[in-house]
Formats: sequence, C-alpha cells, structure tokens
Amino acid sequence: MEQTFDAFVVTQDGTVTLHHPEYDEAFHSVQGARFEADSLYMQASGFRERMNRETKVSTCAVLDVGLGLGYNALMSIECWMQGLGSGELDLVSLEKTPELVLSLSDPACGWKEGWSEDWRLWSARLKKEEHSSIWRAEFVHPKSGRSLRWLVSVGDARQSDLSPFAFDFVWQDAFSPRKNGELWSVEWFQKLREASRPEVQLVSYSVARIVRDHLEAAGWQPLRVKTSTSKQATITGKKQWLLARLLDQKSLSTI
Repeated sequence: MEQTFDAFVVTQDGTVTLHHPEYDEAFHSVQGARFEADSLYMQASGFRERMNRETKVSTCAVLDVGLGLGYNALMSIECWMQGLGSGELDLVSLEKTPELVLSLSDPACGWKEGWSEDWRLWSARLKKEEHSSIWRAEFVHPKSGRSLRWLVSVGDARQSDLSPFAFDFVWQDAFSPRKNGELWSVEWFQKLREASRPEVQLVSYSVARIVRDHLEAAGWQPLRVKTSTSKQATITGKKQWLLARLLDQKSLSTI
C-alpha cells in the first residue's frame, strides 16, 4: 500500500520532521532532526573527527539504518565533504518505504524547507536503477578528488545484501523497538556484526534495556553516554544515547 506523508512537525532546532502513519511515530525526537544527526551520529560516534584527520585506510564505510528523511545520510556526506577527504566513503542507507526515497530525490520536497543548497543538490542526485530497488548517487571531494558512493536499498532491511561491505560506523536509527522490533532483534544485531569491521562503532538514540540485552546477546558491548547538551536534555527528558562496539574490542570510554 502506498504511504502518504503530510503530518509535518517542526522540532526545537527549527527542522521539519514527519509522522509515519504505519509506525505511528515521528521520524525524529523533539530535539530536532539536524541536532540529533549532528550531535549523536556525527559527533558522539567519532565520525566527524575521523573525517578531519589523515588516514591510511583507503575507504570508510557507513551503514545508515533507516534513511527516513535523509538527515543522517546527508550529514554524513556533509562531514566527508568538509573534511580532509583523505579516504573514500561508501554510504549505504536502508529504507523500507519507497515513497520516502522518491520524495527525497525531488528538489521540491516539502520537508526540505530550511535545508542548505548543498543538501538539496545532493539528495536530488539520487537516481533509481532500472528494474531495481536500488538508488545511487556519487560525489567527488572538492579537495582530494576522492569519491563518495551513496547506495540506498529499498525494502525489508533484513533481506538486504550487506556482504560487499565492512562497516566502520552504523547509524542504528530505526523506529522504536516497541514499533519496529525486527530491527532491534538479536538476529538483526548479528547481521550487523557480520557486516562490520572489528573496530566498528554503532550509535543509536535508544538505550532501552531490550536493545542493550539484544546487543550483548549478538556479541556487542553497549554503553550509555550523556546527550551532548544538558539544556536539551532538560527540555526533552532525553539524557542518554547508546554507543556499542564489538565485545572483543577494548571497553569504550565515556564521552
């Protein structure tokens, strides 16, 4: 059944999010779509810092679980573009709802109000492969000339083929465990483990006990960390985020 999205919600950072009719949840917290993408997925994960240092690793790979309105993916592209560009980037986004990807590729999409010109151009670069559920876009770093390859896979994330990749970062941003439990299961986290490098960093907004238990059962070490601004935490009640690495790695230090 085709989904329609017309329940726009303005969040505290001024960005627009939407309410998903099937999952009966907003795509982002009241803190704001851009705030969460930047503070959690770019900053707390260490991704932004990595993009701003020289590296001998030729390619970094990011898995974006739940493309949604595109904030995490586009913020990842922005960090890479603004960084040194010393390595290439493979960005893989998973999205169940085809209408969202189609809208994201449309320059006139309603939720893009307030977006930078770069974000509008980058999202409009997505093109669907013929007779396929895959969308692609490619970008060149302005300083280094290296490439960023963005692949969007539409459909059930559990059936996605992640075997060509070894992920360094995972943005675990599916709808809540209560509404979208299949993407917080032990089996799902095992799938992510098998597709990740040993030093992978997984980050998520959810610190629910069931999420931490399922991560541990799948061989991950979860750690709760404080949200980046006490003011936002006071307003929203959201005081912690979750970071996880594989159990055979050294313990994380609190950020």
